[in-house]
Amino acid sequence: MMFGLPWWAIIPIIAIAGGLFIEYRKQELKAEKKMRASSKEINELRKIIHGLKARIEKLEGIVQSQKTESKKNVPLDDIEIKDDYYSEDGNSSANRVRN
Repeated sequence: MMFGLPWWAIIPIIAIAGGLFIEYRKQELKAEKKMRASSKEINELRKIIHGLKARIEKLEGIVQSQKTESKKNVPLDDIEIKDDYYSEDGNSSANRVRN
């Protein structure tokens, strides 16, 4: 007799306690797995957000540079238009070279 109980009564008590412990550990592992998965998702989302921020800053820089270029009001008379798109070294079109 152990703890005042016969030996045949202790076996089911130990089995029940072991089953409860195993179920508790399973639930604990499920919660831990969810936390790991969510932390991975958070890290992936952070990487995506940083990439998007960098792209936005790059685009803002491009827009800002285009604004400064467009503010220069150049009269149409000052714009040079090259009439000679091809410089002709000979009469044939095979000898034409791009400038």
